[in-house]
Amino acid sequence: MTRSAAKRAAAVVLLVLLPLATSPLTVDLRPQKTLVLALALPLCAWGAPSLVATLALALGLLALLVWPAAPWEILAVVSAPSVFGALSELFAEDRAFAFRLARRAVLAASSLALAGALGLVPFDTGAFRLPYPVLVGTFGNPNHLAAFLLLVLPLCAADRASATRRADRIEATLALILGAATILLCRSHLAALALAAEVLLLVPRAALAAPLAGLALVPIALTSEGFVRAVEGRLYLVAVHARGLWGKALLLGVGPDAIAPRFLDWQADHLAAHPDAARFWTFPEHPHDDVAALVLAFGLLPTALALFLARKRLRLAPALPRAELRAAWIAFALLALGAGLAASPATWIAAILVLACTFRPRVASRASWNLAHVGLACALAWALVAFAQFLSAYHHREAIRTATTSGDTRTALRHTRAALAFPFDRARLLHLEGRLLLESGDPREAADKLREAARLLPHPIVWKALAAAERAAGRPDAALAATRAWLRYRPGDPEAKALLEGR
Repeated sequence: MTRSAAKRAAAVVLLVLLPLATSPLTVDLRPQKTLVLALALPLCAWGAPSLVATLALALGLLALLVWPAAPWEILAVVSAPSVFGALSELFAEDRAFAFRLARRAVLAASSLALAGALGLVPFDTGAFRLPYPVLVGTFGNPNHLAAFLLLVLPLCAADRASATRRADRIEATLALILGAATILLCRSHLAALALAAEVLLLVPRAALAAPLAGLALVPIALTSEGFVRAVEGRLYLVAVHARGLWGKALLLGVGPDAIAPRFLDWQADHLAAHPDAARFWTFPEHPHDDVAALVLAFGLLPTALALFLARKRLRLAPALPRAELRAAWIAFALLALGAGLAASPATWIAAILVLACTFRPRVASRASWNLAHVGLACALAWALVAFAQFLSAYHHREAIRTATTSGDTRTALRHTRAALAFPFDRARLLHLEGRLLLESGDPREAADKLREAARLLPHPIVWKALAAAERAAGRPDAALAATRAWLRYRPGDPEAKALLEGR
């Protein structure tokens, strides 16, 4: 395969197949999308070989030895140079192809999301427990869907303005309309705000731009109380995560696999000092702020060093007109600070796409045979890691399905132990194994598993299960200690309070 063909194929996988990847084979979608991203890495490494990209992939494999439970968080960072290099060179070589791919990615994602809303495709939104329907499409999350569309829409606008064929202009216009409608139907306040900003920049006539932007803000106006609560919730997350930004953790980070469990400790300390904030209690899987996420995961020093090296190696070379570039970067900034782009592989790729539309390497890499093959080997190793994560997630899903549909505890335990053969998601798997052991009449072994799960993830649900296992094992003092920990991590929980009062 030629290098140009490899870059085109990588772009198709990253911008079309990655966002559309979905199946019921795993508990959540991220292992599936991570695997698709990893499958594109060999194409990126072959199409745009780079010493920096190869070193990043190799260092990421070493980082897995330290943080084996965080394959996606590490892959997101170390794959960025490879993906950026491939997309940046593609824009330099064939901008028309990149624009065409962007508009078709928007059309595909929006059409599937709207088809799901109409009941034509079975996309379930019940996990969000919202009193109104939202669009999730193949992203599994309305915020991720909206973020992807917001970052890619400026490319569709640039494509429409530069297209010479009438069919291309019509297709780009349709992508803009469907994309904007889908964003609004995602019911995200931040997405509506970003869409209004994009409209003001992308619509050339002010007389038309102002009312369209106002139309985008209508959902915020109609649900102003919800908007205020959303802002308060984000400020609460900032205050809780700020408790981790001090001393050694600030300089070197807590590790990409430790943010979620450490959040529960920071939150418990914050609520002990501010009990009036108990209504904001939550358990986010990521900080909803990329700056906080990167600094907490890897530390201020490595993050600053990476930004310094990027500044030294990159130069400004916009592939978009000024208005479209500003629109893309406004969406980038709002989403990175208010929602987080690194949490989803699809939004992370869209963010790198914006970077590739803005910068190019100062010095072009020399495509040597040895460098290309070393990069290819590192990329293939990452594909194996992603496949292992997918396999673990598959067994996790099968364990849950078997336990809930057929009640076959023995088979569910086999699947759980098969998943635990890999180092991914151990806390949730140990919690599941402990629950299954408790149901099968082995409370002592269940308590052992749940105790380890609580050490890795001190979630109230885990402490609740541990308290039940200790009571069933005839250890009332241990059950009492677990219930107190449950109440510490979930202040005011009525069930925990009732157990303590009735002891």
